[in-house]
Amino acid sequence: MNKFFQLTLSLSAIFFSLSCSTSSTVSQSNNSDTSSSYAQETNDQAEYGKDDFVRYEDYVYKENIKTPQLYVKGEPLSMPVLFMNGNKKLELHFDDLDSEFHTYSYKIVHCNANWEPSSLNPQEYISGYFNGFIEDYKYSFNTLFSYIHYKLEFPNQELTFTKSGNYIIKVYANNNEDDLLLTRRFFVVEQRVSIESNIHMATLARHRDYKQEVDFTINTQNYNIQDPYADIQVVLSQNRRWDNAIFNLKPLFVRTPELIYNYEDNNLFDGNNEFRFFDAKDLRYQSMNVDGVQIENGKTHLWVLAEEPRSFKRYYTQQDINGKRLIKRDQSNEQNREADYMLTHFTLKRETPVENADIYVFGELSDWQFKEDFKMEYVEVEKEYRLTTLLKQGYYNYMYATLASGEKEGDLSVIEGTHSETENDYYFFVYHRQRGEIYDRLVGFHQDNSVKELDD
Repeated sequence: MNKFFQLTLSLSAIFFSLSCSTSSTVSQSNNSDTSSSYAQETNDQAEYGKDDFVRYEDYVYKENIKTPQLYVKGEPLSMPVLFMNGNKKLELHFDDLDSEFHTYSYKIVHCNANWEPSSLNPQEYISGYFNGFIEDYKYSFNTLFSYIHYKLEFPNQELTFTKSGNYIIKVYANNNEDDLLLTRRFFVVEQRVSIESNIHMATLARHRDYKQEVDFTINTQNYNIQDPYADIQVVLSQNRRWDNAIFNLKPLFVRTPELIYNYEDNNLFDGNNEFRFFDAKDLRYQSMNVDGVQIENGKTHLWVLAEEPRSFKRYYTQQDINGKRLIKRDQSNEQNREADYMLTHFTLKRETPVENADIYVFGELSDWQFKEDFKMEYVEVEKEYRLTTLLKQGYYNYMYATLASGEKEGDLSVIEGTHSETENDYYFFVYHRQRGEIYDRLVGFHQDNSVKELDD
């Protein structure tokens, strides 16, 4: 089975650059145009696919670095969001499969609403040190794959945030910022506005069975905004995806103190389908959707049950965690150092290959990106797509996404179908650039679900 295993692309040294091109204004003609424009803009800016540019997104630059995670401390399924003057922290986790100790450092960078470095100096958005060493590490224990697990908690005694907004944390080796390991996005919020949302099936008849409409109202009471059309930016994200996110929506109506975003077409998302899943928390037996577990040449192989497309099947309700993953090993006290790695085999039955597009295993396991080590290969004689990739023990959600040649936004409907009844998480980010300021404040954050009632 090793012939299907593909390691991530080897990347040469990354040279950090703060010179980023000014992003063009994103039109709001429709959901697809808005998200595609932003994706093209961001990738053009970062010269996506080249090795000489830091990426202001969740990205891993070295093939030996695996399973990066960034979440609110003690809440491994949470979005990495901090609130100003709050008492919560973020936890950064990652593994080094080299199993040889290295000195790793980190740096915090403030970004604007479009994920470009802001014009602020580090001393203007951080109190304390904006970089430091990652000193918390442990060697793997009772695993077939040897690795070192690294962990960082922040804010801490040496670092606190003084400005809201978008941030990335960069991790690099040998105290050299050009020797990048990974970058992760996170958010710091000063909750100055409130957001009320209403997620429902599309109003327009032609979209009603397939898409979800995300209407919302921003209440600006006790917070002064001079020009809501020019000074406010809103970003909507579905299940933490960025390839199909909606950027820079403008209010449809202004009824002081409310900004009303009640469109019928600019705020639509494909409903998609419930996520597929498999349970690999215990490798001693075959758990849900696991076809087999076997040790070959001292490494664990796990086969996920062979699957079929769902695009022409009726929708049915199924509990999921909306594409996320939970790193866990049953009967373990230290999940992050005792969970083993598995050569994980996926199989998707299909009579013919998809024309002019590739199929990817997609979700948090792939950083919500279309990575080479998650791209499937079609095996003509077996009439199926296959993938073998390295994953850490745990519980996984995922889908099969297609990416057409030359496109940046993936399509889940080709394999998975799309239904307006599907349960999805939605995240709302409200940015405000005050007159005379040189950065974007993140003045509102809200999370909602298309089916469930959530507490803010």
